[in-house]
Amino acid sequence: MKQNAKIMSEGRFALILLTPTLLLILGLLLYPLIYSIYLSFVDLNITNPDIGTQFVGFNNFADNLNDPAFWNSLKITFYFSGVTVIGSLLVGLGAALLLNGKIRARGLFRTLILIPWAIPLVIVGMIWKLILHPNYGSLNALLIKLGIIQHNIAWLSDTKWSLVMLFLSEIWRSFPFVALLYLAALITIPQDLYEAASVDGATKSKAFRHITLPYLQATTLVLLILRTIDAFRSFDLIFALTKGGPANSTEAVGLYLYKQGFTFANFGGSAAGSYIVTFVILILVFVYIRLMKVQNIS
Repeated sequence: MKQNAKIMSEGRFALILLTPTLLLILGLLLYPLIYSIYLSFVDLNITNPDIGTQFVGFNNFADNLNDPAFWNSLKITFYFSGVTVIGSLLVGLGAALLLNGKIRARGLFRTLILIPWAIPLVIVGMIWKLILHPNYGSLNALLIKLGIIQHNIAWLSDTKWSLVMLFLSEIWRSFPFVALLYLAALITIPQDLYEAASVDGATKSKAFRHITLPYLQATTLVLLILRTIDAFRSFDLIFALTKGGPANSTEAVGLYLYKQGFTFANFGGSAAGSYIVTFVILILVFVYIRLMKVQNIS
């Protein structure tokens, strides 16, 4: 009995010690979540305070769904997400395979590859803005020197090129994270499997297809989910590079919702739109999981 009482007292003491941290976490996570849900169903009327806050029900959701600009931003976000997620996974897998091989200074390269991922997004945007500058940017200078183009191109002012440049900058920023997770998964693959496959006469491509890829499937699913969420909430890089221009050709849904809230003071519409996007992401995650399960069965 004394021992049980001692265990209970230690448990209560631990709970007392954890209480401030738990309250802090609840305050930082739960309160903003509840308040954002509240915002999505009301109109704050900040620009007309005499009216006061009004409950509008699902009107904020309907306004977003009836706004062509919202659907255009969602379409751009799908393009941005699809290209950058697939691109970062392919580039990251290639980098991981290279760094998992027998190369000189492998440890140094494994460290250096993390630099793009460690740089803050706003700084990444500033770096790429300098690279893509139409007059003194290094990309134009390099392409002219190689004879690929004859004159400077305003990459971020051209509706044909601005989104492509966003794709490249986002892939450059995000592929180190993908490479890091893929590299961790590659290290866990037993080398005996490759040796047995080599003895059986399997080529490197067959070993990659039948050994490496199945072992990377769980990691790929995690990366698909994390990178899709990351791409859908992209704001910093787009804001730093193009601010949604030219002619809203790069206005992703995150930038659209930001303008709704902080430019037009439509905080209810911005909150409602964010929950619509959250619902879209949940559907995509469900599709990813289903597809990966189908692949496992086959």
